[in-house]
Amino acid sequence: MSGRSIPGPNAQPAGDEDAGPGRATGRRRRWPFSARDDELAAFAAYLDDDAVSALLVHGPAGVGKTRLAEECLRHAERLGHRTERAVATPTGAALPLDALGHLLPPDAPVHDPVLTFRAASQAFPPRRAGGRTLRTVVLVDDLQLLDNASAVLLGHLTRTGAVFVVGTVRTPVPPSDVVESFEHEESTRRLDVAAFTEPEVAGLVRGFLGGPVEHATLSTMAQASRGNALVLRELAVGAVASGVLARDAGLWRLTGRLTGTRRLTALVRGRLAHRSPSQHRLLELLALCEPLSLDVLQRGGHTDDLETLEEQGLVRVRIDGRRVVCALDHPLYGQVIRSGIPAGRRRGIYREQAACLASLGARRREDALRLASWRRAAGLPVALDTLLPAARMARHVRDYPTVVDLLAGVQERDATLEVWLLRGEAHHHIGHWAAAEECLSTAEGLAEGDENILTVAMERTQNLYWGLGDTTRTLEVNSRAAARLDEDGRQVLRVNEAAYRLYSGRVPDALRLLADAEAIAVPRLRMWAQLQRSLALSYAGQDDAAAELARTVHEELTAAEGEQRPGSPSSHASGPAIYRIAALTDAGRFPEAREVGRAAFAQAVAARALAPQIWLAAHLGRCELIAGHLGPAHDWFAEALGLARGHQVRRAVAFAGAGCAIVLAQAGRIDRADDELTRIQGPETERQQASLLMRQLARAWRSAASGAAEEGRRILAAAAEQAREAGMASYESWLLGDAARLGAAAEVRGRLAELAAGSDSALADARAGLAAALIDGGHQGLYEVAQRCERLGADMAGAEAATEASAAAGRAGDPRAAAAAAVLARRLLDRCGEDRVAAPRLPTTAVRPLTDRERHVARLAAEGLSSQDIADRLVLSVRTVDNHLQRIYAKLGVVSRQELVSVIR
Repeated sequence: MSGRSIPGPNAQPAGDEDAGPGRATGRRRRWPFSARDDELAAFAAYLDDDAVSALLVHGPAGVGKTRLAEECLRHAERLGHRTERAVATPTGAALPLDALGHLLPPDAPVHDPVLTFRAASQAFPPRRAGGRTLRTVVLVDDLQLLDNASAVLLGHLTRTGAVFVVGTVRTPVPPSDVVESFEHEESTRRLDVAAFTEPEVAGLVRGFLGGPVEHATLSTMAQASRGNALVLRELAVGAVASGVLARDAGLWRLTGRLTGTRRLTALVRGRLAHRSPSQHRLLELLALCEPLSLDVLQRGGHTDDLETLEEQGLVRVRIDGRRVVCALDHPLYGQVIRSGIPAGRRRGIYREQAACLASLGARRREDALRLASWRRAAGLPVALDTLLPAARMARHVRDYPTVVDLLAGVQERDATLEVWLLRGEAHHHIGHWAAAEECLSTAEGLAEGDENILTVAMERTQNLYWGLGDTTRTLEVNSRAAARLDEDGRQVLRVNEAAYRLYSGRVPDALRLLADAEAIAVPRLRMWAQLQRSLALSYAGQDDAAAELARTVHEELTAAEGEQRPGSPSSHASGPAIYRIAALTDAGRFPEAREVGRAAFAQAVAARALAPQIWLAAHLGRCELIAGHLGPAHDWFAEALGLARGHQVRRAVAFAGAGCAIVLAQAGRIDRADDELTRIQGPETERQQASLLMRQLARAWRSAASGAAEEGRRILAAAAEQAREAGMASYESWLLGDAARLGAAAEVRGRLAELAAGSDSALADARAGLAAALIDGGHQGLYEVAQRCERLGADMAGAEAATEASAAAGRAGDPRAAAAAAVLARRLLDRCGEDRVAAPRLPTTAVRPLTDRERHVARLAAEGLSSQDIADRLVLSVRTVDNHLQRIYAKLGVVSRQELVSVIR
């Protein structure tokens, strides 16, 4: 995510000029032109080359050929070239000069080709200006449809150098004499335009909406559009107009299913039209039941139709394990086809396919889910021995709504322990906490045997703590189950208890329960226990040790990732990265935390692992917040908050909501910070200790932003004492460090020094150093602290220290030191982005700008040129160069060329 500024409350989508995001408008803004820089640069180079006279832009329908060609035309116009357009059409292909007639002089003798060519050459005379040849650039859309007379005339004009042609060619397309005639010319160049990649889709959608977009939403839009520019645009426009794509807490996210616009639906229907009845039946079959094996389709007599539809690009045939399967080429095809299938025919298709699959034995694991789904869709009864394997498969692919749907019809008298467990887990994962508790409490009463008792206890405690926010009942259920288990089972629940005590702010208790984590014999339990221990160590201030332990376990768990049973410690291998980010952030290793977090987040999005997505985003937000990068911090917290609210993940809402409130308060958005604080109000016992402390931090910054710095300092002091009682030294250091920034350096200096002495965190040491330097007031000490912060990436704290250093140096009569500190403060602020902390100690020092001449001299000196070399190049005297350098040194606060090199870089 980029470090853009935090959005204001009234920001509008860039693609909707006249209406809010939930209202359609008849006027649509241009889709942003991006991700085609290389292609545009290639056109510019060809246009400057007199040996090139035509550029043919090839690509499939909707990929953006015409838009690229139009941008080429605009670029040529900006350079002074005359530009014209010609549109070739199927109906005009039979009419001589239909496409170019409007460009010829009114009195052109079109009956005489020789005279026509002469008149056309006179109408498009090239000229020279600014050292380049200025030609007429003619855009021909759908070049393959150009009438022959126009093609011959254009060929003549390009050979004479009067015209440069930019033509678009749709692929795949039948052979075209017109296209071949141009491509046979040595002066013609070809440019193939491909679909956008997923990162390019993300850039386009963000540009269209004018703000940050949830990663899962971007992934959905990339998959739905397949990178096709036209499809992507219509999906985005339709989603905004319908309100399905909406902004929540400053973040755009999908709240429903993508449907696109009526224009897109019409385009897809046009693509599917004019099929034979048998082809249409095959398309309907695939729309409802894809993917289907090639054997099944051949057995149904669809071989010829399949080959035809595959040649036409409507159907894909691919290898899936040992089978060859067939599916529609684009998900939009299925969406449009399904909307037109009558209910009776739907049931008939499902009935036939269910019977066919059953006759073949339904041997593949996913066949159980398909068989149960098709029988239910056909209105046929489905026995429990068919539903259960189907529900297991849906759970395996994390399709929890389908698990709930499949098992909804099972009568209570028929429900087994596995049914209640599957229901409870599925309800938990889709945010139905009360329903999950009802199912899991029933399952507890049915559970017999150590494995079942343990599995139910793990599921129920997870739902009670993370879903219902009830720590007391969580520990009660854990203790009750432990009393029924053998020592191996009790060991698992000791780790479980340690985790919940840790999250609730009882770090010493957690460390005691996890003391033997490394000696646990069961590998997955050992790794889970070590992850909890890594977080406890991080809270206790042993951040480097915590980061190393979390790294080891994360890599081991990632390597061992596979199918997991209910109650396993991690829902996805990306989850352990959360512990690494927390430890790396508190250690002050911000670049490493970002790298680990972003990679794990991308994996979680791809795997549809909701909980890891939420907590990874939240901890990436915390990383950016502590670094002082408020724009990215807001984006990550908003992503976590949107997901958590959408799925009612209560504790994550409290954590991410508090993070958003801190960012908004620090950025001076007091009203919006108040809104977030209000929305996350609730019983203090329902919050994690980390969320509780972050809420206090938000309240403190909100007070400071409104001018009540003393109140902010009191709130921070009380919160720091709470952190101390909980054993959360890393949070205590953070809170006290912010108190020092708000003017309480004298009060917190001693405790920060104690925390730094008992920690291996470079960040804790830097906070203690900043408090000491603020009290001492010497510019050299402040400057050194600012440099330490810069090396860590704690940029906002470093900018504040550098600003204080500049002011102190000014008071001490050292202008060079003052300038050096001001330059450092400006550099660190630039890394922070556009937003500023709303605190009394705001960086305000203005850097004296270099003149254009001074910048030129500075760059040459930084490249290693001597004063004599610079003087020779700029036609100056050596004395003038040296004078320039002295002024540069004074403005930048450097004393040597070596220091100048680092500043210029």
